[in-house]
Amino acid sequence: MHCHVTTETEDEMTKMGIHMIRKGDVIGDLTIEPAIYNDIKRKHELDPKIQDWKTRVGDGTVSIFSLHTDENVCFDGRWCVPSDFELKKLIMIEAHSTPYSVHPGGDKLYKNLKKTFWWPGMKKEVAEFVGRCLTCQRVKREQRRPQGKIQ
Repeated sequence: MHCHVTTETEDEMTKMGIHMIRKGDVIGDLTIEPAIYNDIKRKHELDPKIQDWKTRVGDGTVSIFSLHTDENVCFDGRWCVPSDFELKKLIMIEAHSTPYSVHPGGDKLYKNLKKTFWWPGMKKEVAEFVGRCLTCQRVKREQRRPQGKIQ
């Protein structure tokens, strides 16, 4: 089946961070990969701890980490996220605050993220992130029972 993409659709896909490789006028194999993975890959090279893990995996001195097919370090099959505050924040925002995520609580967000990502202290950072979410604080306040008169 051939799919012709209009300029409007292509512009919309570009806004979402989806890049297409064209084969003539028809899209070839369409592979969608979130841009966050490119950021993780790029920052792996800048993180000395991840580079140390990568070296130790290569020489066999550490077995809890592994190398993905693209040579990036994984922990238990999950992407190791570099120690970069902005990158972690971006991952948590994407999983928590976008329209399709419905602001999950700390435990739910952690369970969702830990399927794909890992970093030291992740559970604590996720809990702190959700604790600072103004939308979540407002919803919690609205769901509480109104206090009665003090007797």
